[in-house]
Amino acid sequence: MNYVPKTRPFDHQREELEAHWGDDVRALFWEMGTGKSKLVIDTAAMLHAEDKVDALLVVAPNGVHRNWIDNELPAHLPDRIPVRALFWESKRAGTKRHAEAFRELVLHEGLAVLTMSYDAVITPRGNKAAMDFLIKRTGLLVLDESTRIKTPGAARTKRILTLGKYAPFRRILTGTPVTNGPFDVYSQIRFLEPSFWRERHLDTFATFKSYFAVIESRENHQQRRMYDHVVAYRRLDQLQEMLKGISTRVTKDDVLNLPPKLYGERLFEPTPEQARIYEQLRDEYIVWLDSGEPVTADMAITRLLRLQQILCGYLPSDDFQDPEPAGRGPWGTSPCDLKEGNPRLGALMEVIEEMPAQRKGIIWARFRRDIDIIMDALTQSGERAVRYDGKVESDARAEAIRHFQEGDARFFVANPAAGGTGLTLTAATTVIYYSNDFNLENRLQSEDRAHRIGQEHPVQYIDIVAPGTVDRHIVRALRTKMNVASQITGDQLREWLR
Repeated sequence: MNYVPKTRPFDHQREELEAHWGDDVRALFWEMGTGKSKLVIDTAAMLHAEDKVDALLVVAPNGVHRNWIDNELPAHLPDRIPVRALFWESKRAGTKRHAEAFRELVLHEGLAVLTMSYDAVITPRGNKAAMDFLIKRTGLLVLDESTRIKTPGAARTKRILTLGKYAPFRRILTGTPVTNGPFDVYSQIRFLEPSFWRERHLDTFATFKSYFAVIESRENHQQRRMYDHVVAYRRLDQLQEMLKGISTRVTKDDVLNLPPKLYGERLFEPTPEQARIYEQLRDEYIVWLDSGEPVTADMAITRLLRLQQILCGYLPSDDFQDPEPAGRGPWGTSPCDLKEGNPRLGALMEVIEEMPAQRKGIIWARFRRDIDIIMDALTQSGERAVRYDGKVESDARAEAIRHFQEGDARFFVANPAAGGTGLTLTAATTVIYYSNDFNLENRLQSEDRAHRIGQEHPVQYIDIVAPGTVDRHIVRALRTKMNVASQITGDQLREWLR
């Protein structure tokens, strides 16, 4: 087929596309940053050009589903394709406006693109919409970070497996290799091919587990019950051989022509209370700007800081390093309820879950209390991490670097102002910006801690962003080399707020 992509593919993308774009099912076991999203969009475009599909439904983690519409689709879908796109918003799904947008999407004559979160799919309204979309159109159904359906008996898994029956083309995307968790692949492959395991005489999940693992029964004396304990995995080479015909595996180490720096975002939705306080303060600032009062850069920065503090879960404060936590309110300060209590922290932990186990990462955070919360969350998750900020003495700082570079610490959690210059942290191939300060020099220096002499791999940079807020503008300004701290004006602040 003579298909001209909007953006030039890397060699591994082109080879996969040419060989398998027309396949009914495909598993892309590709590491984060190797270009799964572009490949899927090109696949949908090619299938649409051949009149094989007129719909693309992407199910992704919350926030990521919006990124497909905001960033991936505009970047990679050829402009010649008539497209209408909608990301499903559960909190607005009952409104007339959202219902009308969905109706227009279903009736669109070109390529219709709907993205939904996994959480939305298990709601009655979201599940019905996804079903209607696939029944009324001919679709490619994509599961982004498909390990979200790894548990066979979960309601989410059952809903997704049912949806799969209505999509003639299906894809799963995940960077997690089979060797890290062979049990996780069972439901994902059932989504692609419902009869796949039955044809290989592994009809049930119990049979599958006993075939690929040595399991012994043990007793939990405290709870007085027996449970299965995995002693060891086995026959993993055979499992990979089984999957070879419908899957492909790509790591960053395999891809020689990736750029040295790869940029991405992980989106999250603020809690309703955060959104309420943010919108109230934003509206006050717009009135202030429209009053005609002279606005200095310092005044604009102070307002910007206060809005950023709200998005990080704090009461607005003039203190750049130690804002007041929002008490035990809707987002709180405890990491115990990561995804509901603190959506920014929940987004961070989702990124970490998706990282290959052998990869190390740096987490930059602006506020000292953010570092406290991140360290607690990593400890609760069983991750080894070191800290590098104003709370750490000089001798301990040297030890932190050594443990990260040479030891078993998987994460280096730091403030860019303290650790952004002079350090060599080339053990990291993933750099996560939990929150940014406004200083361009801090951003550039902190990026270069991992990307410097001694780094043998491409480095993935991920910003955690609340869409539709100043978060997005701060990140884009810094990436385009704007020093927000000194260059922000009243007019720019007004534009960002609106």
